[in-house]
Amino acid sequence: MKRRDVEITQRDGRFLAILAREPLPLSLSQIAREGDYRMSFLSERIGVSERHLRRVFEDGIGISPKDWMRQERMVAARSLLRAGSPIKEVAIDLGFTNSKMFSRDFQLFHGVTPTEFQRKEKSHVLNAIN
Repeated sequence: MKRRDVEITQRDGRFLAILAREPLPLSLSQIAREGDYRMSFLSERIGVSERHLRRVFEDGIGISPKDWMRQERMVAARSLLRAGSPIKEVAIDLGFTNSKMFSRDFQLFHGVTPTEFQRKEKSHVLNAIN
């Protein structure tokens, strides 16, 4: 794959890829969602190798694309669970091979299981209403 001039940056809370020959920046969050949070899809969509993507990510925002996508995925998971989506559905929506893998990653990232998270969120809502 040919190397393209690309810059990864954060503006107004959004992570963007700025390509030399594109008039508008690309939303990395949107590309990550479309590609089920796979680095291969992200690098292909931007038009650079995975190795070059790692370089420009670390230069631009200080973390690897893999770590960034993991964070994006877990933020999306939290939002879906907070909205009441079933755990299995969230796992599928976010591209996990099964709900067990999702639950493990969620617990490692957030410190609680998805089930515990939903219970706590539900109790917060009930306490706010009463």
